[in-house]
Amino acid sequence: MRTDPALDLRRVLLYAAALVAIYTVGVVVIIATHTQSHPQQGVLIIMFAPMAGALLARRAGPGVIRWGRLSWWILAGLIPVVTVFVAYAIGSPFGFDVANYSVLGKALMLSPILIVISSLAALGEETGWRGFLWPLMRRRWSFPISALVIGAVWWTYHAPLIFLGWYGSLAGLPAFTVAIAGITLFIGVLTDRSRAVWPSVIAHGAWNALVATGFVVAGNASLVVFAGSTLWVGEFGWLAAIASLATGVVAAWWHLSRPMPDPPPMPTPASSSLTSLGKLEPDSVGGPHP
Repeated sequence: MRTDPALDLRRVLLYAAALVAIYTVGVVVIIATHTQSHPQQGVLIIMFAPMAGALLARRAGPGVIRWGRLSWWILAGLIPVVTVFVAYAIGSPFGFDVANYSVLGKALMLSPILIVISSLAALGEETGWRGFLWPLMRRRWSFPISALVIGAVWWTYHAPLIFLGWYGSLAGLPAFTVAIAGITLFIGVLTDRSRAVWPSVIAHGAWNALVATGFVVAGNASLVVFAGSTLWVGEFGWLAAIASLATGVVAAWWHLSRPMPDPPPMPTPASSSLTSLGKLEPDSVGGPHP
């Protein structure tokens, strides 16, 4: 019953309704409290909108949230952060950023604290994106199409806050779009391979904690390993965008060229209410793993 493809349209509509409702609450909180310049409280509510959607779809769909088990794949969630660090380090001698390696040791020592805290908030998003929506998409669509859909939804989720000037910068939107594309591919690979939401939570949390801040030292927001223009540094900068896209493309190539050894049976797309969105055969790596 919970995996019957015939109910997927109902699940998606319930998911979207709850997501939009909670997202709207977050926006109203920001406006009502006049915190547009520091909208952390409202943004936190918005971050849990995808989880609210997933929980409603699971309950009333009824549907499935694939939590999965903890595994070594959570460590792979740190790879995008490492590649961005390398990009920052390479960019520094060329003047793209300014490196302060004297605080690197302290930043690395305290980074697990930041990652854990940030991952708690990221869980609100990832429960909806990779816990609910990604497995549902992968039951009928190929990896590239599923990544395209999730990436578009994820970008659209961030876009209103960017256009309103509450998050990031409009000038940095092209770089942010490239970064979203890369991280969507990479996290999609982690989710397929681990059959769990936890690696995506770590990847998302680590990105927000370290990449978006220039590898900040916990407890001192002004003390960072890498500083510079937002054109190059941060999640709206081109260094992170290029590193993210490269990481995602390489991971996706590896994933698609090495089929999983035990993919589960795939439901027939023709039996789904979502077939009207596109009839695609599953690719060689198999579908979701509820």
